[in-house]
Amino acid sequence: MKQSEKRLLYFLLSLALLGAAVVCSDIYFDRRDELSGEKGNLETEWIEIEALFEEKEMWELRANWLDKNQPSFTNNETITQSIFDRVQSPSISGVTTSRLTLLPVDSSPYYIQAGVSLTAEGELGRIFRWLYDLTPPTAFRVARNIKLTPSPEDPEIINAKFELLRWYAPPAR
Repeated sequence: MKQSEKRLLYFLLSLALLGAAVVCSDIYFDRRDELSGEKGNLETEWIEIEALFEEKEMWELRANWLDKNQPSFTNNETITQSIFDRVQSPSISGVTTSRLTLLPVDSSPYYIQAGVSLTAEGELGRIFRWLYDLTPPTAFRVARNIKLTPSPEDPEIINAKFELLRWYAPPAR
């Protein structure tokens, strides 16, 4: 082999080694960035786990309160009747209800949700007082998708369309 061929061979080998070093360093830096991101995610997850463990007693108290106070689901007819009775007889005078429609029952392993869609009519203050009376925390009721519009006949009267939901404990297995 001539001296020029040896130099060319060394040059090509050097170039191949340099190319391999560039490719390997690119792979290394990509993997390092990926692992750094994963480390950050794991650190965040660990902080969340520690916070949950610090709040363990509070969550156990809440779970015990739910076990004691959340109403049990009996059957659809009884639940439906109780919802209709509660909504049809407003405790605040000057509030009338109409267009009651039963919503489908939604089940999960932790609760059963039953509800009704309705329209209530009355003065704004009375409507909100009635909604407040309907949804104390101990009743496990919530008003969802509230839409308020003024009455076309009397601007002092408000039409409130909303869904009233109640959460029940699932039946014991």
